[in-house]
Amino acid sequence: MKLAATFVTLFLALLAALWIAFVRAPAPHEVCQRKADILRAEAGGEHGEAVENLLDQYRLGCRKQAEALLQLRGKLVYARHAKCVMAARTLADAERCG
Repeated sequence: MKLAATFVTLFLALLAALWIAFVRAPAPHEVCQRKADILRAEAGGEHGEAVENLLDQYRLGCRKQAEALLQLRGKLVYARHAKCVMAARTLADAERCG
């Protein structure tokens, strides 16, 4: 009985570790906010109302695209994409994430 409980505990710990390593990813709004932050940084010091309006539109389109990726391609593909975007330093790197 004790051996079975140990086996189940180890199995659940392994599943949790695999989930954290491969499936857990930031939410679509966090990924899009990261892209918008990179875009704002690359735009320089000129931050007017027009730039903020464009960033809002960009975030909205990005969120729809990220949610579609999650629904159509699955959690593993989305997690790989989201982790890549969060690690990107430039918008070009973020867009290459696929």
